[in-house]
Amino acid sequence: MRRHLLVASAGALLLATCTQLQPARPIPPRSRGAELYERHCAVCHGLDGRADTTVAELLRPRPNSFEQGLFKLVSTTNGMPTEEDLVQTLRRGMPGSAMMSWGWLPDPDLQALAHEVRNLAVRGRAESIHRTATITQQALSLDEATAIAERELLPGPTVDAGSPIEITPTTLDEGERLYRQHCASCHGNDGRGLPALQSWPTDGTWLWPRDFTSGYLRGAADHRALAFRIRAGMPGSHMPPTALSTSETNALVGYVKSLIPDSAGDRHVQWRHTVRVARLPQLPTATDAAAFAQLDGIRLPASPLWWRAEACSEVTLRAAHDGRELLIQLEWADATRDDQVRPGARLGDGIALQFAREQDPPLFAMGSRALPVNVWRWHAYDPKETAGMADLFGSTHQGLDVPTNLQPKPRSESIELGGIPSVATETGAGLPLTVTTTWQDGHWRATFRRSLAARSNREVDLAAPGPVLFATAVWNGSLDQHAGSKSITTWHVLELER
Repeated sequence: MRRHLLVASAGALLLATCTQLQPARPIPPRSRGAELYERHCAVCHGLDGRADTTVAELLRPRPNSFEQGLFKLVSTTNGMPTEEDLVQTLRRGMPGSAMMSWGWLPDPDLQALAHEVRNLAVRGRAESIHRTATITQQALSLDEATAIAERELLPGPTVDAGSPIEITPTTLDEGERLYRQHCASCHGNDGRGLPALQSWPTDGTWLWPRDFTSGYLRGAADHRALAFRIRAGMPGSHMPPTALSTSETNALVGYVKSLIPDSAGDRHVQWRHTVRVARLPQLPTATDAAAFAQLDGIRLPASPLWWRAEACSEVTLRAAHDGRELLIQLEWADATRDDQVRPGARLGDGIALQFAREQDPPLFAMGSRALPVNVWRWHAYDPKETAGMADLFGSTHQGLDVPTNLQPKPRSESIELGGIPSVATETGAGLPLTVTTTWQDGHWRATFRRSLAARSNREVDLAAPGPVLFATAVWNGSLDQHAGSKSITTWHVLELER
């Protein structure tokens, strides 16, 4: 008996040893598309593509949820996007929303991202079908639901986009007739959109009809792109497909193009710019307007995270250095000067520059613990310093009747952020920063000045060789009810002439 126990124990030991010696099943490598999506897209659209993130709650229009397969730019008869449709959306972005252009990514990365978005759409749709089957007590496996989702989201044939034609008085008249019949009820007779329709009830995505003249076009303004939007519709918005013949399509596209100014088509697309900073023997003073006028002004489109037509839509940047210090002047339109405490105002005007230490940072997260960013910020006053002033001093027709010695002071500082949660703890704890500001004729100018060399390991070192990525953010105290409704730019490249 004891011999049998020994043999059994030895066998068990041998089995356990062999099991331990067997190599672990390799974990399949994550796809390039999944890596890119998690890095750049998940903060808004969610890891599963359902757009239920904290950041998504702060954005208007809300980011698209993929599970219903309702995308805005499509080219097919059944409204399902091809991967090329998704690539075009990624490459150009979606002006009028917080969706930036990812055109700086190489084509293989854009294709990988588009493939991942479609995978998430199929997976989300399959899970929705499977949940419905379970609730209604239907016998349907997840694999079967996935097969149904694949069929539902399979792109159909490409619609007939026609081709550009010579615009004559006859074709223009025909195009205008078709426009008034099919388009004017939403976009207005002049193409500026009907303001009343901006309050349409939606699922939170706020799908207002676009103003063709302003440049906030969801897609490109060429014939093919416009024809796709007309013939295929925009399933992720209120715009239905329009049944037209090829000749009618050509005439209507020609007329719509006549409503779009030449400068408007790509005006608000967030392309990545390379800003080359000249080296000067001597830097101008912040108030030397003539000297700054000699520097190249770089226009940087800005996207309001909470969209309003009157929000900041662009920032002009001028910069120079002398080998020791960097001077950056930012100018932006703001009809009201909000640098004094006012009833109901939660914050004053402000602007910030964000610098990354790496070449491929996420945009919206404001860094992370592993990859922090350096932020230079100026605010007319810190909102925390104004708490209770309205109750203490009451209000006048010009604002609060707060004694001058108690009015909050502007705050300028250089801070390090390691993700959105770090903003509250780091604000007010940064290094002092020299910022000179002026407001005149509805425009702010803020001139930042700092040594090229970092003053601590929490700052970006601009004395080091190589380009640095930067982005800007603007707050309008008259419009923004919270810090998250600012206008932002995409990442741009800063190259200092050495």
